[in-house]
Amino acid sequence: MLPQPVLIVIVQYVVQALMALVIMLILRKFFRQYKNDFFRYWSWSWLALFVNMIGSCVALANAFLLPLDHPFRLIISMITVTASFLQIAWLYAGTKEISRTRKINQKQLRLLTILIIPISIILVMIHFQNPDGGDYRIFYRVGIKSLLAGVIFGICASMLWKISKTGIGIRFIIFSFLLYGLLQINYFLVTFFEIVNIPYGVELPYFMGAVDLFLQSLMGLGMIISVLEIEQHNLKKANSELDTFLYRSSHDLRAPLTTISGIVSAIKLTDDIHKKEEFLDAIQGRLDQADNVIRDIITLRKGQKTDLSIVELDLKEEITKEFNSLIEPNGTHPKIEITSTENTRIKTDPARLHTILTNILSNSIKYHNYETKNPQINVEIKNSEKGYHITIEDNGAGIDEKHLPKIFDMFYRASKSSNGTGLGLYLVKDALEHLGGSIQVSSQKGKGTTFGIHLPDHA
Repeated sequence: MLPQPVLIVIVQYVVQALMALVIMLILRKFFRQYKNDFFRYWSWSWLALFVNMIGSCVALANAFLLPLDHPFRLIISMITVTASFLQIAWLYAGTKEISRTRKINQKQLRLLTILIIPISIILVMIHFQNPDGGDYRIFYRVGIKSLLAGVIFGICASMLWKISKTGIGIRFIIFSFLLYGLLQINYFLVTFFEIVNIPYGVELPYFMGAVDLFLQSLMGLGMIISVLEIEQHNLKKANSELDTFLYRSSHDLRAPLTTISGIVSAIKLTDDIHKKEEFLDAIQGRLDQADNVIRDIITLRKGQKTDLSIVELDLKEEITKEFNSLIEPNGTHPKIEITSTENTRIKTDPARLHTILTNILSNSIKYHNYETKNPQINVEIKNSEKGYHITIEDNGAGIDEKHLPKIFDMFYRASKSSNGTGLGLYLVKDALEHLGGSIQVSSQKGKGTTFGIHLPDHA
């Protein structure tokens, strides 16, 4: 029979494990909905905590029920220590993503994950057969992890401090990270002073698991509140875009019809055949304008409701094909030059890739500078982290700097002379968000525009 204090600690561990499982499932659900990497990494972190707590329960019971050299004790300890290190690594990765300090290097994260396994095995193996090495085993299996956790939680809190004004959920997380980090440092100091035989003065009562549970609950609450705040932000954004969409689309569809109605009245009042042909051409132009609006609306609706359909494509071939489909064979248009790495094959959604390339290349063609002797579009394709970075640069008309922050907004037109729908670059941004990519732009009026696109490889 296990001692009562041990049973109390085991119950605390079980409660922590169940809480971790619930929070992991909530964050996993939101990752599937929004595809934000920090949801994924944080959910993995809570899953690792779940494994850690269950392993700790079994390991604690094994200490009283099984002999020291029993292989099952060794296996459970290895699993538990590995899970504790993975929890820290994934928590750091998720925090780094949400704080937007820098994109996580996937290769480095995978390498770290792989290295954690042999490191954990080594820490568990130290003094594992020494009957008098209990304090050393606790130090290497718990103390070192606690030191690392204390440092990492402090670093995570400092990263989140930069975005602390984004909501109360983030502030909850910062507060719990700081306290939990201090608690972990205390655990390290207790185990360290134990092996050097120096009185520390701060004991570890059996109810310390309750303090862990409280701080972990605070973390989970903060993360869930952050999720709800993100959901609220997305709903406000959707409502705002819906209002804009209804107003502008009805205006852009009604304007050509009103013009056509006036032209039809003018046709009735003239017998000049040449005038009638001009009027008919004008009607056709207005019909094309309305058709463009309807086509972009359909594209937007499909993009928002259609799941990703991943196929393998060659980026260089797709860019060349899109460019050739946009130009008139005998018309005036810029030349295109594509430079790339050896391998430009990518697994992505062809419909969304078409939306991205068509809208950006058509703008480069449409707004090229007729006064330039050599109008040109330079496309560079480079391998980047988990995908490609595509730079599309033209020497065309350019965009005034004051318009740059708004060019990806719905129905925004940077030029009054533009006959476009104002949805093109919004469609590009929407397609990239669904693909998990990003886009940046720089431009100078009269000198040209450069778009930088990160396109993930969904291999």
